[in-house]
Amino acid sequence: MTLALPLRIFTESEDFPFYIHYGFHEKECHMHTHADFFELVIVLAGSAEHIVGEERYLISEGDVFVIDSNTAHGYIGAKDFRICNIMFKPEVMLRDIYDIRKTAGFQALFVLEPQYASQMRFMSRLRLEHDRYLSVRSDIDVMIKEFNAHQEGWQTVVYAMFVRLIAELSRLYQSSADSGHSDIMKLAAATAYIERNFCDDISVADLAQMSGYSERQFSRLFRSAFSTTPSSYITELRLEKAQLLLRTTTTSVGEISWSCGFGDQNYFSRIFRQQTGLTPTEYRRSSFALPK
Repeated sequence: MTLALPLRIFTESEDFPFYIHYGFHEKECHMHTHADFFELVIVLAGSAEHIVGEERYLISEGDVFVIDSNTAHGYIGAKDFRICNIMFKPEVMLRDIYDIRKTAGFQALFVLEPQYASQMRFMSRLRLEHDRYLSVRSDIDVMIKEFNAHQEGWQTVVYAMFVRLIAELSRLYQSSADSGHSDIMKLAAATAYIERNFCDDISVADLAQMSGYSERQFSRLFRSAFSTTPSSYITELRLEKAQLLLRTTTTSVGEISWSCGFGDQNYFSRIFRQQTGLTPTEYRRSSFALPK
């Protein structure tokens, strides 16, 4: 039976669900899953076989990959193997990164590859060139010192460095010339396009053409990665933005409906109520009534 590790065994913080440390593996690291967190792994030294599901891959200094909360993995055959583990809940720690989410590199490395690893196979990973590796390792050293010292403002410093690391790794992934990334980057580019333009009129046909797939093939690949259809994914993003505008502005419901891409206010209200159990007006009133 595969052990499912919860984040609380590393940190009990609810408002800052994040943990970073150096990992040393001289022996086998048994297969396990993450019950409620993602793990960003940077290999700092040595080598090992990384077991992901039924697959095995040799990893060494400079390799970077992300494991989600559904993927069983472990290490065997470690030789002077040293890594940095960054464990986090994406729904909290990746919630407010805004423009980074709109890049194909982020969608590929932090969204699609972890999903594909759990459903299909560990397709590829990012390999840092030596100068980039040294820069990332230096930043990790500072981040771990801040995390362990817990001086005033440490969470802000650690979070800022974490977001910077995500942005840098996303850029590096996107600029990678590794042909093994090509298929996943097609889907990542379409997903990033959705993140940038979800309030506009986007059709599955447009997304499929952009990716070089047929509509049927694109929809199948998208559903396998996100467990939903492209149209439903777009609707979810529109509803998230509508909720934010209802909470933080006095813009009319009609204007919000239009600006978020719904057009028809009655349709917007119906979909919104199905999602939240409240009408947009009721949601706005309840949000303003919440304690500050």
